[in-house]
Amino acid sequence: MKRRITVSSAMLLSLALVLGACGSDNNSNSASGGGTTTTVRMLNDNATLSGAGSTFVQTILQEWIKQFKTVDPGVTINYQGVGSGAGVQQLTSKTVDFAGSDATLKPEEQAATGGAGAVVQIPWIAGGVAVEYNLSGVEGLKLSPGTIAGIFAGQIEKWNDPKVKADNPDASLPATSISVVHRSDGSGTTNVFTSYLKTVAPIVWTPAPSKDWPNQVGIGAKGSDGVTAQVKQQDGAIGYAEVSFAKQSSLGVVKVKNSSGSFVEPTNQSVSAAIAEATVNPDNTLKIDYTPTSAAAYPISTTTYLMYYKRGTDTAKATALKHFANWALTDGQRYAKDLDYAAMPQTILDTLIAAL
Repeated sequence: MKRRITVSSAMLLSLALVLGACGSDNNSNSASGGGTTTTVRMLNDNATLSGAGSTFVQTILQEWIKQFKTVDPGVTINYQGVGSGAGVQQLTSKTVDFAGSDATLKPEEQAATGGAGAVVQIPWIAGGVAVEYNLSGVEGLKLSPGTIAGIFAGQIEKWNDPKVKADNPDASLPATSISVVHRSDGSGTTNVFTSYLKTVAPIVWTPAPSKDWPNQVGIGAKGSDGVTAQVKQQDGAIGYAEVSFAKQSSLGVVKVKNSSGSFVEPTNQSVSAAIAEATVNPDNTLKIDYTPTSAAAYPISTTTYLMYYKRGTDTAKATALKHFANWALTDGQRYAKDLDYAAMPQTILDTLIAAL
């Protein structure tokens, strides 16, 4: 039986094994979350860090940056949510200290960074990709995988299509035209969404998974905020984004049918149930299973990654970044639920630590 490791133990182990032991002074304060209390030592780093990439992680990352300032006041962190693709490009060109990406590095991207292993890729938070919609008079919309794929492939064009009706037999569906909204920029969220579609409905959704939207269906918008704003503007629109964007805009969130036949919304619990079935790869990245067996699992769930060079040239920056990453992996996880993310499952943390 796999031994459980508490968050406080994980903090020490991940600092030593994942990010390297770094010093701190003797002042400390306490922080608690999720029923577990940890002691956070005040740090005395002095550095300014820049990051760019995933808009998926942007909401919780901004909260992390604010809260980390109370632990390490000498560190200033600036982050721009420009999309995973642009973030990786900036990391490759070394114009930022770290990148956020919802997709791991491709072989050609690894080569551009100096080869496999040159960049550390740490899954640091989990979340669901919400299928968000704006349809007057319709709440609690349910969609099966084939129906979602048909909509985004342009094969289902009206909300009262028989396939949509089959998923919602008790709903009064209008004859409104469906307006698909997708990301116009290179996006890890798009990579996750198209990976899901290709896995669950390969006959309907034929394009390969990609950071770039692969067909001519719909309207493109930049960033998760752009997609959400476009969906908000038009009755009959549907798109995809990290859950907090949909909720903050009061859009409908689709209940997606999973492998067990249950229609599930992306919540802290349903995302955790899905991520718990992920496989840890040899390089400590995760292989997500978009067909999780748990009836409670939300199938379009993913982790987002912190990426930075293993050997930084600026010692002060490298130390501060490692401290921040360690804090995010431990005490930072307690901010997940209130921001519509999911903390990394303890089983995954256990496996990562054991693998290291």
